[in-house]
Amino acid sequence: MSNSGAWGPTPPGVDLTEDQNMSIIGSVVAIMVIGLASVVLRMFTRLMKSGPGLAADDYVILFAAVMGVGTAVCCLISVQWGGGKHLWVVTHEQFAKLYQTTYAFVIVYITCISATKLSILLFYRRIFGTGLVWSIVLVLTCAHWAEVTITWLAGCRPIDYYWRQYTDPNAEGSCIDAPLFYFCNGIIGLVIDVAILLVPTPTIWHLNLPTTKKIFVGGILLLGGFVCIASAVRIVMMDQLVKSPDFTWAMSKVFIWSCCEPFVGIVCACLPTYAPLVRSLWRRDGSSYAGMPDEEGRYASDKSKSGHHLSSKMALESTVFRGDDEIELTLDLPTGGQKEVPSSRSSATWRTGKTDEPPVVNYHNEIMVRKDFSWSSSS
Repeated sequence: MSNSGAWGPTPPGVDLTEDQNMSIIGSVVAIMVIGLASVVLRMFTRLMKSGPGLAADDYVILFAAVMGVGTAVCCLISVQWGGGKHLWVVTHEQFAKLYQTTYAFVIVYITCISATKLSILLFYRRIFGTGLVWSIVLVLTCAHWAEVTITWLAGCRPIDYYWRQYTDPNAEGSCIDAPLFYFCNGIIGLVIDVAILLVPTPTIWHLNLPTTKKIFVGGILLLGGFVCIASAVRIVMMDQLVKSPDFTWAMSKVFIWSCCEPFVGIVCACLPTYAPLVRSLWRRDGSSYAGMPDEEGRYASDKSKSGHHLSSKMALESTVFRGDDEIELTLDLPTGGQKEVPSSRSSATWRTGKTDEPPVVNYHNEIMVRKDFSWSSSS
């Protein structure tokens, strides 16, 4: 190929025949399929016969998945306009189209990750309730989306100056410092990701569960840490992009990680919702889901492996169940007082008093069983 093009002479050692098209397409399609599969499995779990049905966080994650597909489409379109190729084989017209795709990608990307964070926060509200920290993180999430969207849409005047400034010598206008914008908002997004991970930590610590199970529950929720890793890697890729003279070549990694981060977030948001499906499959296999109650609140002892099965219906002294909870947990309120436990089926108030007194739960229009022990032996 020619040693010069629209961007000047080709630097020594650059092979203009190579590209990263298959790397971009393969990575983006793979993570998109995994992300969409996790959402489909979540919907199946929520809508199956024994499932509780859809809640607000489920609808929000569906919207996030749609936006996630939008990020993937932008990444795949970028290949057509020179993304993943060396800059010196890209025409000015292709570069302008590539920048137009990037302009749209920013809006789709911030909407996707913000919707995913909102879904996680709504899930926390459904499981743990709300509090001051939850409210602060919710405001930060919404404010970050608004700040990025407004700044980006108003950042270049006229808007087409964003892509014409590099390809049209007669273009006139002004734009924000895009690299600084990317870096600052990347850091803000990462801080919010960490804050979301920490929101349920105090509540989990006070769960009326053994320490090992607290760690298990916390571990499920902390899987969202993978999003923080993806965010950090994306920031590093952005820094390399703005410093690279071969802009379109370096952009391939940014597109891949910018598509990976939203779908990793979607997968992590869906993982805690699979408990009903896991319990169902576990029972179908004839096993007891250790430490996790079944739909009637029974706990199986370890002796069930030897042919004996001890079940104890301790819903009041162990767990307050809600029909829409994936992780059926109970708060151990050491200081006493009242804790309202919302439910889609009933209204209940749980009070903890002295340690030698059983907790009192007031149910409306429901039959309550305090303790029900049953012993069976298989021959």
